[in-house]
Amino acid sequence: MLLALAAGCGSPAGDQPSQTTAANSPATTVQATEAASAGDPGETGTFLTFTDDAGREVTLPSRPKKIIVLSPQLLDLLYAVDGTAIARATSTGGTVPEEAKSLEEVGGITTVNTEKLLSLKPDLVLGSTSFHRDLTSVLETSGVPFALFNLSTYEDLREKALLFGKFADTETKATEALAKLEGQINELTAKVPAGSSPSFIMLNVTPSSITVQREHTVGLEVAEMLHMTNVAATLEASQKSPSTAPFSLEKIVELDPDYVFLLIHGAREDGEKKIESDLANQPAWASLRAVKEQRMAILPSNLLLSHPGFRLNESVEYLAKLVYPEIYGNGNGK
Repeated sequence: MLLALAAGCGSPAGDQPSQTTAANSPATTVQATEAASAGDPGETGTFLTFTDDAGREVTLPSRPKKIIVLSPQLLDLLYAVDGTAIARATSTGGTVPEEAKSLEEVGGITTVNTEKLLSLKPDLVLGSTSFHRDLTSVLETSGVPFALFNLSTYEDLREKALLFGKFADTETKATEALAKLEGQINELTAKVPAGSSPSFIMLNVTPSSITVQREHTVGLEVAEMLHMTNVAATLEASQKSPSTAPFSLEKIVELDPDYVFLLIHGAREDGEKKIESDLANQPAWASLRAVKEQRMAILPSNLLLSHPGFRLNESVEYLAKLVYPEIYGNGNGK
């Protein structure tokens, strides 16, 4: 019944970034120019002022040299532009850069040890809008610059890569890496057959629930790059998460998309049990064309659930091979 094409799995539900809506939080904007040299506050008395994704204005008096990162996706992006950190939060999900594996730890992504964090005297802390808003008060009281970010879309990646390049004084590296990535993605999407627009639905699966992805997630964006049509885009949003819609098997049967994609949050084994109990055993599920014609797949969470950063081209290629194997190959060298 299931096309289990993904080898990877996400982090436990508590550690997995939720599908946030970039449209509901302000884009990161730089509001002041950096000083002429690192550490020089310049004429304005500040190195950089910007607005984070929680709408908070963050001011850095000088170029940050002691950065602590609380999200694996943000840590990966910082190191991708040749930045460095002095400490990180741990998580069972996400890819930790080799150079960052030995960094001091300040607790888990959802269980940050603020006493340990403050003892390291950081000059910038980077956190996730999904998990770290409750740290704002203690860090502001302690006078520690604290920025909250989303990393859900291609635009998020572009904005944060350039901003992190400012932090690390590697803007040229960030610009070059973004240009290379754009070229790789354009080369892949240029092969999509003209006039092709297969429909799909993408489901989030946790041990306790199933929801439908509506908008502003990396998986949906990659599918759109490949000229696919998300049939869930018009569904009514969930009250707690505008990027998702409540799961309704009856509605999915009515929409009957060409492809059904599943993304497991947390341990793969737990997700597969949920799929078996809540989906595979239902006659209505078996009636879907995508199921009958074997166009249902569990996607790799590290590429299409958590944002892969500068590996976004790999996400595009993975889904392209799944949907258009006659053009891109099937992933097995054929």
